[in-house]
Amino acid sequence: MGYSILQENQKKRIELPLWLLVCFSMFNAWQMGFIYFMGPSLVLDGRTPLPINMDNVTMLIAVGYVLSILLLIFLPQLVVRSARITTVATLVSVLGLFLPLSAEVLTLLLYLQTFCCCFMIGFETFIISNLFSEKSTINHLTVAYGVALVIIAVVQNDLFPVSFPVFRASTLVMLVMMLVFFFRLPAQKEALPRYARKGDDLRCPLKLFAGIFLYSFVANMMTLGGPTAAAEVPNGIFLAYFADAVAALVLYLLYRKANIHPLHVVSVFMGLSVVGFLFLYISAFVPSLAYPACVLIGFGFVPCQMMPLFGMTMIKSYPSKFIAPGIIGMALLTVLVQSGLVEAFRSAPDMLNLAYLAITVVGIVIYWHLAPFVVHIFQEKKPLIPKKPQQKDTEISDTQLYEFKEAEQADPLLQQLTVRELEVLNLIGGGYSNKEIAGIMYISEHTVNDYTKKIYRKLEVHSRHAAAQIINRHNLFTV
Repeated sequence: MGYSILQENQKKRIELPLWLLVCFSMFNAWQMGFIYFMGPSLVLDGRTPLPINMDNVTMLIAVGYVLSILLLIFLPQLVVRSARITTVATLVSVLGLFLPLSAEVLTLLLYLQTFCCCFMIGFETFIISNLFSEKSTINHLTVAYGVALVIIAVVQNDLFPVSFPVFRASTLVMLVMMLVFFFRLPAQKEALPRYARKGDDLRCPLKLFAGIFLYSFVANMMTLGGPTAAAEVPNGIFLAYFADAVAALVLYLLYRKANIHPLHVVSVFMGLSVVGFLFLYISAFVPSLAYPACVLIGFGFVPCQMMPLFGMTMIKSYPSKFIAPGIIGMALLTVLVQSGLVEAFRSAPDMLNLAYLAITVVGIVIYWHLAPFVVHIFQEKKPLIPKKPQQKDTEISDTQLYEFKEAEQADPLLQQLTVRELEVLNLIGGGYSNKEIAGIMYISEHTVNDYTKKIYRKLEVHSRHAAAQIINRHNLFTV
């Protein structure tokens, strides 16, 4: 049953043209562009360019996040329709900004914009994780997202001053493009994946999932901390987001031209971000380092940008309706923690930069542990969960034997492993523990331990992490 569910879900994923993905990327351009134009609430010295009172926004943001999470958990079948309705409501509020309104009405419309930004915060992760094909996901998170990042860099009203009429018109265009995307997206319940239930013969790689949620928290902290730090440098936010756009383009070119998966490169950008925070700290003594620091910090936005990719790999492994809400829940937690950090270090921004540097280092460590397993799940052409065996524990179906013989022919390294060991190795690469593998294969945990020891000895490795790295290095199980 579990095998068929994963196969069925994979077949449901849709491939979208690049122009439609660019329309979807306006979702991010609208959210971040609007927040930065109105004045980022998370920087040390926020600014509101319009002569209105925008108090109580923090509570509005929290309510939007919570309602988004509740919708994703209890009514996932209504997400696409909710996106359409919310976008229409937001579009109407933007049209109101073209009218000569009182300050009170203008404030109300901007409150609505702020709420909609936060209420829809989880929709992108949900839609990509549940509906997109692998190719569409990477195209969206690289080249299409790069277009949005350039808009965010300009609209944030730092290096190139953007007047309110220009901001208002650009917001209108972005919302219309979003509507085009949401109305082209299937809204039927049948378009969603089949979520795992009791009795489905599926196992969740618990440690891997826990690690991904922890990484989601750290990645969001990096993305919130970057603009906070860059905002202290004139034109720093513009440079950071423009650098992020360049990073997105680099990821796309490496993927298309050199066949290098984006997840193999993310850790490099995280390392550059560490150097950026270090430069920013030193810039108190060497001011010329401030601008290079902002550029390097911008590269560190990429890890959070890739979170929908992690959501997709989780659903490919164990389809649960709690994955997207969990990632967004981590984002809400980071907003609260970030606000506390900013308040605690308000009088000591240099120490705040060191805190962000430490957070980024922690992120690199977590990512290093997760990456081989996530890459293997993402690139796996067939479901990791094998079909329920009809024979004895030591036997395997003809179909599975054929698939693994294909893998052997693809790489001589596998010829030294038995078919059963190949099956265990494939599941190790998927982040499953020996206990979870035993449940999947209907054998004892002791037997799995024996298989694992033999695999380690034959591959000359000493850990699951190293075994997963070999799988990815040799492109095993992807034929």
